Amino acid sequence: MVKLKLPSILLSTAVATALVASPLSPASAHEHHHGGGVVFGIAAGAAAVVAGAAALVTAPLAIATAPLRAPYYAPPPAYYPPPAPAYYAPPPAYYAPPPPPAYYYAPGYAPGYYR
Repeated sequence: MVKLKLPSILLSTAVATALVASPLSPASAHEHHHGGGVVFGIAAGAAAVVAGAAALVTAPLAIATAPLRAPYYAPPPAYYPPPAPAYYAPPPAYYAPPPPPAYYYAPGYAPGYYR
């Protein structure tokens, strides 16, 4: 088991705290840029709650009607049968035909010498 040292624990805790707290800090330090103050904050919070509730209420309806809203995929194009066989020219002759077979006789004997 690995023992963590106190400085590494403190550093990771500080980084995690900074990441959690970063959305809570305002983007501007001047209050006059926001307009509305506390009333606007309460209204924005209420709007977020209402929007979340509406999403939760309508989620089953959206799930139930999803197959009906699926995009239409057209059938594949019709393929035609292969063409009827035709008479093709003979394959090209790339080489000359082989020469006729040569017959070799034993040395010193000619054909027809012995009858």
